[in-house]
Amino acid sequence: MKAMMLIEVGNPLQLAEVEVPKPKGNQVLVKIEGAGVCHSDVHMRSGKYGKISLKDRGIKLPLIPGHEIAGEVEEVGEEVTSFSKREKVAVNPWIGEGSCYYCRIGEEQFCQKPRRLGVDVNGGFAEYVLVPHYKYLYKLKRLTPVEAAPFTCSGITTYRAIRRASLDPSKSLVIVGAGGGLGTMAIQIAKAYSGATVIAVDVREEALELAKRAGADYVVDGKRDPVSEIRRITERGADAVLDLNNSDLTLRTYPNCLAKQGKYIMVGLYGGDLNYHAPFITLMEQTFMGSYVGNQTDFMGIMSLAESGKVKPMITRVMKLEEVNQAIDNLEHARVTGRQVLVP
Repeated sequence: MKAMMLIEVGNPLQLAEVEVPKPKGNQVLVKIEGAGVCHSDVHMRSGKYGKISLKDRGIKLPLIPGHEIAGEVEEVGEEVTSFSKREKVAVNPWIGEGSCYYCRIGEEQFCQKPRRLGVDVNGGFAEYVLVPHYKYLYKLKRLTPVEAAPFTCSGITTYRAIRRASLDPSKSLVIVGAGGGLGTMAIQIAKAYSGATVIAVDVREEALELAKRAGADYVVDGKRDPVSEIRRITERGADAVLDLNNSDLTLRTYPNCLAKQGKYIMVGLYGGDLNYHAPFITLMEQTFMGSYVGNQTDFMGIMSLAESGKVKPMITRVMKLEEVNQAIDNLEHARVTGRQVLVP
């Protein structure tokens, strides 16, 4: 099968011919029909997440990246039930080995010996992917694989983060980086899940326009004193900030728009450092937390929302598998809004 492999950090992914995996037991072979390109793929190719290297995370090369995966069941192992050939499925890639503390409490994304597709084991930038157990599949009824693929990362990630924000219609949410794949998803999820007032922040006109189309109540230009504008809109500050960048710039800017009892939820991996005066956190009972992808419950939640039509992917480019380096370049240099999806 064709695959785009990361051989060495800092270099483009290379086209390779690799053997098609053979499923056994509970395993399922999925023919990939849509593979989303995530900003984490920029970090994978560069070899670092801020100051954290692939080696620090236990990631070994060569590897087929790509973790936003949907397609068609090609073949199943002898112990698989409920799934059969040619069924359309989305794949939850955030897989653990099953026996560590985090796996046993249902938080596999924190597994101590993870098996994340496209991160620890071969993933979706290929014609086929081997899924270790059929429980990580979701049968598609209305969505196509191209439409479904982004929900397995940008969807599950923002769904979990917004769920943890504890929002309701009386509250406000600021989304930093709102015009990207995660941002446009987060806007829709926040409106569908909580009914909160959504304030979208980005620094490009086309990104702000896409955020408005996704359903944001307000859009704010991040280049023009965004804290003052957010405080003007909310009158008391934001109840939650979802930072999809976490750069030095965003981390020194947007904590200042938090209201009393506000939550700052950090999702992005741009590599910034948080430096915020601690007495503010105490005096205003503010909370700073990280949120990392999601568990099986989050996966089922976002896929149910998507299948109901309440959340739709903002796919702006569909590209060939061999164009993956161009897609990653587009993300790295801010030349794209919404989500790019590869089709083998």
